[in-house]
Amino acid sequence: MRRASRWVLSAVMALTTLTASPASAFARDTKVEWKSVDVTAGEGQARRARSLRGMLSSAAKKADFGKARSVVLSARVVEFTSATRGDVHRVSCTIVGRVVGGPTARSRISFGGRPSERQALEKQVLTMVANGVVGRLASIVRARAEARD
Repeated sequence: MRRASRWVLSAVMALTTLTASPASAFARDTKVEWKSVDVTAGEGQARRARSLRGMLSSAAKKADFGKARSVVLSARVVEFTSATRGDVHRVSCTIVGRVVGGPTARSRISFGGRPSERQALEKQVLTMVANGVVGRLASIVRARAEARD
């Protein structure tokens, strides 16, 4: 009988954990609009701009913007370099994000890897800087909301 009650208790705990995640309990339905996403001219500019817009939107869905119901943001790639030297391919990227009508945030990363994995490395770097700049912009939005209250 004890085994059955432990099993039922374990099943109830597992279901509770799966259905009531902390992220959904605290998440707000903040509408994030990207006014502009500008990418520096160069090889693969259109592809990079499309993927960056998706990465920024994905990062914004995960970010906590506090009490804000809607936020208008913009992002601009200031620097993007992708070069192979010897047996290392290095990708560097700098993005400046802005809360429209407010301050800016800057995210920069440089990462190296195998030359054969160039596209995956570029995607990883763009994802990392997108997450960084959106996290900082979310922090700015939260701080501005607290200052108003």
